[in-house]
Formats: sequence, C-alpha cells, structure tokens
Amino acid sequence: GMLWEEGKASISMANYAALNNAGYDAVKTVFPEAKVIIHLHNGYDNNLFRWMFDGLKNNGGRWDVIGMSLYPTKDNWKERNIACISNINDMLARYNTEVMICEVGMSWDEADIAETWLNDLFNTVKAIPDQKVLGIFYWEPLAHNGWNGYTLGAFDNNGQPTKALNAFK
Repeated sequence: GMLWEEGKASISMANYAALNNAGYDAVKTVFPEAKVIIHLHNGYDNNLFRWMFDGLKNNGGRWDVIGMSLYPTKDNWKERNIACISNINDMLARYNTEVMICEVGMSWDEADIAETWLNDLFNTVKAIPDQKVLGIFYWEPLAHNGWNGYTLGAFDNNGQPTKALNAFK
C-alpha cells in the first residue's frame, strides 16, 4: 500500500485502490502514453500477487504493468526462477497486462552463479509469447564495498563489474 494507515492494503484495499488511481490519473494527465507500474517484491510469490491484483481489480484499481522483484540466493535461484516464471504466466493470463522484472540482484561475491541465474531468467522470459515481459533491471548494480550495507550489487569490492552483468549483453 501507500500512505499508511489510510492506504494500507491489508487494512483497506478500497482506500489503497483509490490512492493508486489518484496517482494513475495524475500520471496519465501529464503523460497519457506513460505506462503505470505497480511493483511488488517477491516475484516468486503468486499468492501475494493474486491478493494484491485481485484486490485492486475488485476495487476498481488501474495499472498498465505488473512489476516484480526477484532476489534469490545461490541456493534457491532455480526454484525462484521457476516460481517467478509461473507467476508471470499467471499474471498475464489473469490480468492481460504486461510484466516487468523491475529489480533483480544477488550477492556480488556469487558472480558465477549470478551470471548463470540471470542467463536462465533472460532465456526463460524471452520464451514467453508476444514479448509481454518488458525487461529485467538489475537493482543498484554499482553498489560495491558493502555500500550502506547493501551487498547485492554487481560490482566487486574493487569497484569492477562482475560476470553477473554479462547476462545483459
């Protein structure tokens, strides 16, 4: 949600949908061609996405693109990719809107695994018909040296890009 407590979706989905729609309308007034994204964490969690987007839909909520984040670990990336792709396919079928993977990241010191994970994600997304997935974006790739405690960047402690970014070529 937004503007808690009034816009906390778990308390009042109707209020959240109204606030969302106010933002949607403002964007479209200024730039009608802009695509408005509603972005949630845990792109592998289909129950979360169904709860949010069913709730919005049932309360007149509007959006153009469903945004997802995906931050797997070296140990669960295969399962998380499978679940994320399944969730993407469900969102496309249920709501007939485009999807964007707005944030991805993995620990910078797992660059070999991160490259494999991202290559798998890119290849799987490319196989979804009609180019309904608009893109995949690495969140804060330039973070290095544990910048502000954040270690999911794609640069090493010397400030050099890791292999993880090869997937974006």
